[in-house]
Amino acid sequence: MHTQHSSRRRNGARRLGAVAGAGVLALVALTGCTVETGGSSGGTSEQRSDGMGDDGVFKVAAFTAGYATPGGKLTLDDFVAKGNEQENWEVTLYTSAFDYDKINSDVQTAITQGADAILAGFPDPRQIEPLVQAAQAADIPIFSIDGGVEPNDDFVVDVTFDQEDIAEQTVGALDEAMGGLEGKDVMVIGHDPHIGIMTRSNLALDMLEEAGANIAGGEMKQALDPGTGRTEALNFVTDYLQANPDGLDGVWVGWDDAALGAAKAITEAGRDDIFVTGVDALAETTVEIKKNGPMYASVSQDWISVVDEVIGYMNDYRDSATLPEENFVEIKGELIDRSNVDSFTPSL
Repeated sequence: MHTQHSSRRRNGARRLGAVAGAGVLALVALTGCTVETGGSSGGTSEQRSDGMGDDGVFKVAAFTAGYATPGGKLTLDDFVAKGNEQENWEVTLYTSAFDYDKINSDVQTAITQGADAILAGFPDPRQIEPLVQAAQAADIPIFSIDGGVEPNDDFVVDVTFDQEDIAEQTVGALDEAMGGLEGKDVMVIGHDPHIGIMTRSNLALDMLEEAGANIAGGEMKQALDPGTGRTEALNFVTDYLQANPDGLDGVWVGWDDAALGAAKAITEAGRDDIFVTGVDALAETTVEIKKNGPMYASVSQDWISVVDEVIGYMNDYRDSATLPEENFVEIKGELIDRSNVDSFTPSL
């Protein structure tokens, strides 16, 4: 392993409209077709018969700015381990704690050093324009895991989860836990810099309001950093309960690490009548759901199976320069709650 340490229901998606069309990757994504390239050779085109370099090695530059989060680390570690087991692969991983200046610099350097393909792990399309432009100029395809909530031509493929489905399932779980949403006080905790969390949080906020719930505090709470989200969510809930002892019935949270912080705050307050939902279905979350306490449900995003799917696409490119037929693949998540948690095996 080569590791460098280095909306609301529809408005959320609308905000991203300009992002999705920001870059145009001049690669033809048709099964069985080779890729005609020329950006890195002074404008002369050449037909690639495979995606490997002249040295017979398929060099993959993988990156994530979300390595500090449990899901981000586990997913990218899995990709690196499985990638380096593939025939002729050589994977280098570039990480940061949401420092996109570092990511852009590292990946641009990897491109100049002969990368053949790029794996973007949970990227923010709004933050990676420099590396996208460098990849386009060098005719290097970018394969993405959770790179946004709608098709984006910067990526030859982006495999992600359906954000509206996630919002519907988790809001439905709160509805069940609280015996209805009408008149209930629900805190919503999001993190706008992450497009997926931003989108599903705004969708959930709309759904809660449409069902008659009151948003605790009048607006969504925003965590500053997913890496500290657990502590931030704990503080949000603790402070709110101190000021409003009878003013909270549920907490909707955009990702599990923060949801676990919210659940801890409720437990520490000695309450058993406030319920929390999250997204990720981490192993730690399933332990809490089994306790029949405040942590009520989460949606499993099986990123490990996504890694396998993306590696398959990348092997097709390695072998024959073949790219996926579609550049946006959306998957449904699975709601994990008290009814099925005992039979669920977490992948994260």
